[in-house]
Amino acid sequence: MLSGDVADGRLVAVSVAYLVYGPDNRLKFYNEGAAKVFPVFRERDVIGLTRDDVRDILRSQDDFRDTIDELTRRSAGGKRLTSDMGGFRFGKDGVFALDDLPLPDGTTVTVIRDLSGKKRAMDAVERLDAALTRLGQEEAIYNGTKARAYEILTEVACGALGASRTDVWLLNVDGTALYAQESYWDAGGEHRDMGRVDEAGCAPLFCAIKGLEPLTLLEPADAPELKGFDLAGYFRSVLLVPICRGPRAIGVILVAQADEARDWNASEISFVSYLCGLVMRMLEAHDRQVAEEGLRGFNEMLEKRVKDRTRELEEAMENLHLAQGELVRSEKMASLGGLVAGVAHEINTPLGVALTGITHMAEELTAFRRAVESGQIKRSDLNAFIEAVAEGTAMAERNLDRAAHLVRSFKMVAVDQTADDVRELDLAAYLGEIVESLRPTLRKTGVMVEASAEGDLHMQTVAGDISHVLTNLIMNAALHAFPEGWTREKVIKVQARRMPDRVTIEVIDNGAGIPEAIKDKIFEPFFTTARNKGGSGLGLNIVFNTVYQKLKGGIALSDAAGGGSHFTIQIPLQ
Repeated sequence: MLSGDVADGRLVAVSVAYLVYGPDNRLKFYNEGAAKVFPVFRERDVIGLTRDDVRDILRSQDDFRDTIDELTRRSAGGKRLTSDMGGFRFGKDGVFALDDLPLPDGTTVTVIRDLSGKKRAMDAVERLDAALTRLGQEEAIYNGTKARAYEILTEVACGALGASRTDVWLLNVDGTALYAQESYWDAGGEHRDMGRVDEAGCAPLFCAIKGLEPLTLLEPADAPELKGFDLAGYFRSVLLVPICRGPRAIGVILVAQADEARDWNASEISFVSYLCGLVMRMLEAHDRQVAEEGLRGFNEMLEKRVKDRTRELEEAMENLHLAQGELVRSEKMASLGGLVAGVAHEINTPLGVALTGITHMAEELTAFRRAVESGQIKRSDLNAFIEAVAEGTAMAERNLDRAAHLVRSFKMVAVDQTADDVRELDLAAYLGEIVESLRPTLRKTGVMVEASAEGDLHMQTVAGDISHVLTNLIMNAALHAFPEGWTREKVIKVQARRMPDRVTIEVIDNGAGIPEAIKDKIFEPFFTTARNKGGSGLGLNIVFNTVYQKLKGGIALSDAAGGGSHFTIQIPLQ
């Protein structure tokens, strides 16, 4: 059984099957999707069997035995199955979430949702993360050891991407020939010498590389871009990513897949672009190393040559710094793919809460319709229905507004700042609205939020940015401050008070606190201690940028009295 919360944005389930059990707990019906998940249903007549009998039949299958035992343990004592229990493995590769939905007539519908595709996607992201970690520890890349660095880069690329082959090619000075630096073939674990390719025989390939854009080719043997280029084997898809120094291509990384016509996704392309950046960094380190060795050699020569060589070295270092600046800008652009991927995680909470409100209204509508059709409707039924619809509508509206603002905030990080309206805001009342909108989400985690305000807190500001900052801080505390096994009460306090020229807002939790070793890093982009739980490392960085750039204020972190974390935000009144 795979642990994980389906509602936390990491696993998005798709309904593929369902089973219907009658009031007597016997199987009445299953759809075709269920027969695909449980092939034994095609061989055995399971209609009319009890739930336990059905599980015994599934337990007789080797691929299902352990999962059925775990499922039975989880549902002991009549406990209903819910997707909060995580995903269960059925068969060799299937991962599914189960929900028991009781109906008024005593019937129970067990809905089976497929998580397999998303699980594979998460595994792919974990492989990329592991590859990035390894690359960050390989000294050969950063000290300019070219031969070993090329071996590492190509081997890691094949492993992280599940590719059949990875090449690194560099252009000569005038851009008329490509020279293979390394070619790693995953099937045999061998490094091959691919020689040289001239522009005269492969003009379309050179044109594509100098276009500076990544290129994906399906069935590359027939692709015009590779006309005249010998792949030295049969491959069904190829990814070409140019290695760029500023506005000029200096080479290309080629990644090939033999067993499937693969459509490379944005994360994989961004990863290969990052490898291109590492090639540039390695080449710069190598050039610097050569220059330093040359300088030491020339220092042993005549005094007359020392001055000339020093001037040449200074010019080389100036060009190196320019190239490094271009590399930094290139890496920032490559990171946009990861930023977009984080949007889904960041907006999942408000969308999930809105969906909960809408689902609740649908259930109330169904119950009310049945009461009307039965002719036994009472005034109390009508009042209860109106109250439920009002509550659900308000919940959905608040959280959809929050989701829209999150998207705007992400756009602010990726491009220029967007203009939001400045208005008169009663911060004391607004704090209550923010906390109230988060209660349905925090209730599941057992976290209690208390809001308080002192003095007249009317101010001119961007209300949406205040909400976004506080929501991120509160949800970050709920996620990180209270580790598994936390036995004490979970409390987050939000306090606001007026100063002569500013407003001070404090977010304090009584959790485990933040280790000293990472306090200086928590506001950095993509830094997270919960990447295996779906954390993107963007939440506190967006908080930091919003407070300083849009609210023109400041934010500081300290330890809370009695344990926990204490964030203090200072915002000007005007």
